Amino acid sequence: MTVPGPNGAVGPTRLSSPVSDLFAHHPPPRADGRLDVTISYLEMACLDWTPRGAPPAFDIEVVREPAPSVALYRDLYDRIGRPWLWYERRLMADEALAALLSHPRHELHVARHDDTLVGFFELDGSGDGTELAFFGLSLPYVGRRVGPWLLDRAIGHAFSNGADKLTVNTNTLDHPGALGTYRKAGFRLLHSGAKELRDPRVLWPDLYRWPPV
Repeated sequence: MTVPGPNGAVGPTRLSSPVSDLFAHHPPPRADGRLDVTISYLEMACLDWTPRGAPPAFDIEVVREPAPSVALYRDLYDRIGRPWLWYERRLMADEALAALLSHPRHELHVARHDDTLVGFFELDGSGDGTELAFFGLSLPYVGRRVGPWLLDRAIGHAFSNGADKLTVNTNTLDHPGALGTYRKAGFRLLHSGAKELRDPRVLWPDLYRWPPV
């Protein structure tokens, strides 16, 4: 989990026990710096979508960032993704990331409760088809029935923009309920496969803490 420091900087903080249980499925770092995961690839057609996210008990505003800066994106990606060991975008050069963010078929939508970050989703149509490239909540909003509702917002935006199908992938480092949530929304599993990643807890041990408590 991350919190703003005195000058707005983001740094690690300790997680309470119930939250840290979310990461009990994360294996400990290996000496070789490799991380084995299973990635599941899913797809949905518009007719397969089952909207099911009841509105949260508090107001959430979801706003598209029309021209997200690299700095804004990196901050969101870090704050939402670090607990789940996201790191791929961290490896992208600023120029490559700026090109992706400015692509006319790329969308970044940010959810906030008052001025507090709830989560974000990223729709990427820069390749073949449309992909829900990233989707996540900040830890204080996990388990508060926000996820299915925000997922409905993401799916609705994709199909309202003319997408025939929407793809997404999730892996065994993500929230334990992620795969089930996608399937309940109407995504069908295409295939799963094992992959070896670089472990960010070894690459950046000062940022990706182990154990996460």
